[in-house]
Amino acid sequence: MSTNSKQLKITLFLLIAFGVMASGWWFFSTPVKGQSTTPKDKPEQLVKVQSEVAVKRDLPEVLSVTGFVTPLKTVDIRSQVVATVQSVNVLEGQTVRAGQSIFSLDERGARADSEKLAAQLVKDQVAIDEAQRMLARNTELFAKNFVSKSIVDTSSSVVEAAQAALKADRAALASGQVAVDYRRLTAPIAGRVGEIKVHLGSLVQPGGVDALTTISQMDPINVTFNIPERYVRSLLAEQRAGTVSVTVQVGDEKLDGKLSFIDNAIDATVGGIKARAVFDNPQMILWPGALVDVSLTLKTITGAIVISPRAVQVGPSGQFVYVIGEDEKVTAQPVKIDYLATGAAAVSGLKEGSRVVTEGGQNLRPGLKIAEAKAAPSSEKAARTEAAQ
Repeated sequence: MSTNSKQLKITLFLLIAFGVMASGWWFFSTPVKGQSTTPKDKPEQLVKVQSEVAVKRDLPEVLSVTGFVTPLKTVDIRSQVVATVQSVNVLEGQTVRAGQSIFSLDERGARADSEKLAAQLVKDQVAIDEAQRMLARNTELFAKNFVSKSIVDTSSSVVEAAQAALKADRAALASGQVAVDYRRLTAPIAGRVGEIKVHLGSLVQPGGVDALTTISQMDPINVTFNIPERYVRSLLAEQRAGTVSVTVQVGDEKLDGKLSFIDNAIDATVGGIKARAVFDNPQMILWPGALVDVSLTLKTITGAIVISPRAVQVGPSGQFVYVIGEDEKVTAQPVKIDYLATGAAAVSGLKEGSRVVTEGGQNLRPGLKIAEAKAAPSSEKAARTEAAQ
């Protein structure tokens, strides 16, 4: 092999070796895409959370119980005499006014007796007039010494007897008129007519097991409920301070009423005290016997630090919240829930204006940095929304 051929081979070998070394250096020295060349350049990972600011405000302490609707007044319509039903003047479910005719009973016998007593009254009045004329005549004759004093006294007694008879007949006539009125059954209150249990021609009498019908006052109407014993003192204090507002929930409807009655003793069988609230019910939303959700304010916590209940977490040492610092890093702050309501919690151990994590706290630990995922409404706004519903 010639010298030139050997030099060419050596040159090619050196070039190949240099290329392999350069490729290895480039491969090991070039960083992988998306990674830092050193741990110091690696970006810090952020945890997505939602947060809100703790506010200071008055928070009403609301008690929620179950109650049942009761009529303000209920009257059974019954007969006080033995008679047959002559007419039914209302329909079942009809709303009637006070004094409106409900039933008419056969009154022919009672009316005949009343007319007989009225005639007797006229007869007695004629007898009195005659007796008074006789007394006047005898008195004049006695003055002229034509009759004795005993004649005048007798005439006076006749007049007094006639007057007593007239008075007795007037009382009998009034009693007879009452008997006639008993045949006309009217509504003693305004309300709604229930089931009618008699028909035309039915015989009714006093002391029957079933009432002829029932009238229930529907507007206004009562809601009765039991207050647990531990809340009685707060409720009584609120009542002494003024009117206690009560709210009932019926489906999607909310009605506002006023506390009208608190019983005078705690019922040991239920561990509470009976209370009652009255509600306007023009649309007949509340119906007697229905179960409803009742809410009433027991007291108002003034100057409470309020946050969303979602912000409170439970750890080995108790309840806490994650507070976000100015550097967007979180610290665990122990708190205590003083009162818990729907959408709002009054807590102690937290300062007003603290920014706390409400969503995503399960992925946190003290010292991690966060990023706001979505702006959440403050607890004050949430509470106002809840109050408006």
